[in-house]
Amino acid sequence: MSQQEARPGLLQINGRAAPALQLLGLVASALGLGLALAGILGAGAPLAIAGLALLGIGLPALAGASALQRQVDTPVTGWRGPGPVATFFATLPWVVLAPVVLVIATAPFGGFDRLDPAIATLLQVLVGSLATAAVIGLTVVGSGAATWRDLVSATPAAAAPTLPPPDRRGGLLGDLAWGLAIPIPVLAGASIVASFLVSSSGAVPPSPLPPAGNLLQLCANLITAGLIAPIGEELLYRGVIAQAWGRQSGPRRAIIFSTLLFAFAHTLNLGGTTISEGLLIAIVAFAIRLPLGLALGWLWVRRRSLVATIMLHAVYNIAIVLISS
Repeated sequence: MSQQEARPGLLQINGRAAPALQLLGLVASALGLGLALAGILGAGAPLAIAGLALLGIGLPALAGASALQRQVDTPVTGWRGPGPVATFFATLPWVVLAPVVLVIATAPFGGFDRLDPAIATLLQVLVGSLATAAVIGLTVVGSGAATWRDLVSATPAAAAPTLPPPDRRGGLLGDLAWGLAIPIPVLAGASIVASFLVSSSGAVPPSPLPPAGNLLQLCANLITAGLIAPIGEELLYRGVIAQAWGRQSGPRRAIIFSTLLFAFAHTLNLGGTTISEGLLIAIVAFAIRLPLGLALGWLWVRRRSLVATIMLHAVYNIAIVLISS
């Protein structure tokens, strides 16, 4: 039997590299999921928050245990961190809890509700991005699967036989040039997709940013969309998720699956007055982000640099903000 075949299952404790961490993850995740569902179904917001906090402990613990197990099961050239889907879900509870953290932090200063909506959104995205980086630091970097540099650039340690050699012509300037060159055709493609879907379905996904009625709000939206969100999202979706799938299975899966998770994440906070309306809005929001996700995945495979993908993501978002203002 191969090492891959001998890897313990999710619910199996015996034979694991970190059985105590696995047990903690399973217990905290099960309790957290139960409390969160009870709170959402009517038991109250405090119970839902407590459930999310437990999920925020349990899911990263499971991801960390997965990474430590891969240190035993996976060749050095493969991905020895937590599974990409496990990493994605490990970050979600803390991203969802970001507003709660801000409510608590701003209570002595008059409360979160008194902040300008654009500033509040900026702080919420910032806290969510910091939480994402913290989970990655604990589960990926902390487990020894990769260094921060491995996640950001094409280091020898991040090379894998499943991925083509990166095109590093031009170095950092080349990354910036690629990031500046691609957004216009990607934006054109996304606009065509959005126009077709909105006209055929009538569903219009709301903007994740509040309206900018003055210069301060516009600047806050530009910082949120053009700096904070691209850094946090690229670290997760390309630095970890695309790299994990690329080193496990090759460039095609790296591009496709990182794109699917990227688009899916942008539907989680959407809703509608009815279930069917909410579903339509989520489908449209998912589809219109596919062109950007595919372009970001392709650029990461080609350049193997988050500088390039962050630049592309930032310019694309800034264009959207300016067009819609």
